[in-house]
Amino acid sequence: MLPREQIMVVDDDAGIRATLAEVLDEEGYDVVQAQDGSQALGLLAAGEPSAIILDLNMPVMDGPTFYRALRARGILVPVIILSAINAVRAARELGATAAINKPFDIDGLLATLGAVLHTKGNAPGI
Repeated sequence: MLPREQIMVVDDDAGIRATLAEVLDEEGYDVVQAQDGSQALGLLAAGEPSAIILDLNMPVMDGPTFYRALRARGILVPVIILSAINAVRAARELGATAAINKPFDIDGLLATLGAVLHTKGNAPGI
């Protein structure tokens, strides 16, 4: 049996984290949850996930600050921006792998995640 890929979900909305964790678990992924970028950076000490689903607007440490810190550490994990405000523009500006606007379609998110994981050897950028 192959090991399950780990997905980190970073969002200050507990409902979104819980929903994504449940769906991703059902799809065969291990899920690590963080309520903000600061907590997510701390969790990276335990190992890098296969991909990160990242909200932009969060307290303590927002998504763009987390993204820059992630890359500054040399961590090139694919990042999917998930935001209600300008997700695509933010992903382009940051150099993230993909973007999804909230509210989101779960099937679309799963398809994007599958595509990101399938092509994760490619350079970041949407």
